Amino acid sequence: MKKLLFFLLFFISIVNSFSQINAVKTTKSLDSLYQSSQFPGFAVAMVDEKGIKYINTFGYSDIKNKIRYNTTSVQNIASISKTFIGVAIMKCVDLGYFNLETNINTILPFSVINPNFKTDTIKIKHLVTHTSGIIDNEEVYSKSFYTNKYSDKESQLYKRFIKLATISGRDDKVLSVFLNNYFTENGSYYKTTNFSPRPLGTEYNYSNIASALAAYLVEIKSGMSFDLFCKKYIFEPLKMTTTSFTFTDEIAQKHVKIYNYKNQFYPLYSEITYPDGSLKTTIEDLSLYLVEMIKGYNGNSTLLSSQSFKTLFEKQFSDENLPTNNDQKEPNSGVFWRYRKNGLIGHTGGDIGVSTFMFFNPKTSTGRIFLTNTEFDNPFNRKNNTKLIEEFISIWKILE
Repeated sequence: MKKLLFFLLFFISIVNSFSQINAVKTTKSLDSLYQSSQFPGFAVAMVDEKGIKYINTFGYSDIKNKIRYNTTSVQNIASISKTFIGVAIMKCVDLGYFNLETNINTILPFSVINPNFKTDTIKIKHLVTHTSGIIDNEEVYSKSFYTNKYSDKESQLYKRFIKLATISGRDDKVLSVFLNNYFTENGSYYKTTNFSPRPLGTEYNYSNIASALAAYLVEIKSGMSFDLFCKKYIFEPLKMTTTSFTFTDEIAQKHVKIYNYKNQFYPLYSEITYPDGSLKTTIEDLSLYLVEMIKGYNGNSTLLSSQSFKTLFEKQFSDENLPTNNDQKEPNSGVFWRYRKNGLIGHTGGDIGVSTFMFFNPKTSTGRIFLTNTEFDNPFNRKNNTKLIEEFISIWKILE
């Protein structure tokens, strides 16, 4: 369900750097675009290594009740969450838990074996670059969501969400149980088609489930949930005070309503494979994170060791040995961080009711973020909202 928004990435490549920011002019231009757009609300930020250079929000977090989207509004950032898995993986390397060459089956309590290549050794480096041969079974993954105590049953889309994105009465809402069911031969979701018929490391298959598996390795070695690990080693050091993979009363209270293209809102939801796309945060907190990532790229952060930051952003493939099935506009990968053809580094995100973009330019040490509480495509039929896409492109251009 969380497919990369490749059809938009061409337009991201036009953004290279910013110098003196005219905040008044930028705000006026963005507000004008918002007024004529279909967006319920959105947040933007521009940062560099020194900090946040511009941050603002437009529209509503709750249309019906006229609650404004603000810099402390919380929303799901979808697959941008995977960059946090990357940072967590490299923190584990610093802690001596494993390295990218580690065989995942030396850590897992069950074995993950591609039935097409039973002697292959899947390593952590394969998970973090989407070349492990693990494929998302959409029939399984698309129903890996579930409601929680904050899910509004008055939502116009509640029944639709229940029907299309959940399994009633399921007893495998724990990440470890779900993964066991997916990867072991006697598991309820196991199929040989969960794996690629091509050799390990040679083919790119974007996999949310493989990403969650990487996060599960962090849980096993650290002895704590992935959420708590990130809180200890990422959120708290960066003073990301309103960021969590799981719902709390505070997070739920500040969470925006999430909408489809008709401005009908979905219920808030949880996801079994939560590390791959369920991070809930604010534009302020996420901006602090991107600032630190730029600092780390430049060797000026202590969040990770300098070597781990280097590995985090280092291209994992040579130009002569790129995996097949790779998008030409996004040909290379760091540790869950994707490289654009023009050199920008970052990630996109798209999930039920949300669309997100976060990239930085390593040459200029500048970065940009866009978050909105609506979806660019229908997650249940993959139909694109072309008008909304055009409106996003106009907003992204202004952030030049």
